[in-house]
Amino acid sequence: MRYVGLDVHKKNIAACVISEGGKPVRTMELPDRSGLHEVTEYLDGYEYCVMMESGTYVYDVYRFFCDIGIETHVVHARSLKVITSSDKKTDRRDAETIGRYLRLWKKRELELSMAYMPTREEIRIKDICRMKEEISKKIGDETRRIKSHMARNLEPFPTGNCDLSVKKVRRAVREAYAEDSALMHRIETLEYLRDLNKQLATDIRSMLPGNRDVELLCSIPGIARQSAVQIMSMIVDVNRFEDPEKLCSYFGLVPRVRDSGGKMNHGHMTKKGDRMMRSIMERVTLSHILHCDSSITEYHRKKLPVMGQKKALISSSRKMLAVIYSMLRREEQFRI
Repeated sequence: MRYVGLDVHKKNIAACVISEGGKPVRTMELPDRSGLHEVTEYLDGYEYCVMMESGTYVYDVYRFFCDIGIETHVVHARSLKVITSSDKKTDRRDAETIGRYLRLWKKRELELSMAYMPTREEIRIKDICRMKEEISKKIGDETRRIKSHMARNLEPFPTGNCDLSVKKVRRAVREAYAEDSALMHRIETLEYLRDLNKQLATDIRSMLPGNRDVELLCSIPGIARQSAVQIMSMIVDVNRFEDPEKLCSYFGLVPRVRDSGGKMNHGHMTKKGDRMMRSIMERVTLSHILHCDSSITEYHRKKLPVMGQKKALISSSRKMLAVIYSMLRREEQFRI
């Protein structure tokens, strides 16, 4: 058995082959992706597996080995702190360390946290969902800029209504201040963003047709189909998480724990996971507690005077995610 550690960068790749006994037997520096065939040719006839550190540029390398049937793993960067904190950091040394870690992990002598590598279709869905969140944020930012511009230039809203999400309000502003070219450009930008946001929402709602998990999430008050698709684009498969705690931890919705000197302290949420997921969970949880009298709403009601509005919502979002985990694992609809 051979263990191949890869240190992958935008252009070049360093590869190190580790023997069954743990010794480096070959180190290669590949100037580009075409050099990956040098690795496969050298290991022709051997049984081997490959591991690399998670990052932006590992997807094509990961798929190259997967497509030819090689066992391939991507390890979370936080599991390889010994590399990033080393005073003698080189690509060749990093590849060797990754190869050694792979060998120890395969022999169950070391624990490593492996990253989930989505399929091409899963990436496509997630990218559109992420773009929808980015456009929504830009709409909010542009709306605030327009209001600040109008305040600086002493331009009151013609109808008295300052809600720029209303089409009549935007039309009234255009008609009243047509000579203000900067304001007109901002209004045009806002119109474009809102049209794009509407199209993305339509695209997302049409995704994952007939998906059982999406339908289950839609049974929760406060979660419409768009949000259900967005949540499932993050979770993908609930069975890859052992329990609700692992799911919440994955998305950074668990508190930091410090156990020292016989005392255990719980701090702020770790926020290690995807920020988009936390934003969506807070949004759907807020909608839920406003329109449904459930155990989640009761939990939020109890935590509100103790934690304050922001922390109570985050804590309630964690409870909502735990409920989602149970629903998906049991394939049951939401019960108040």
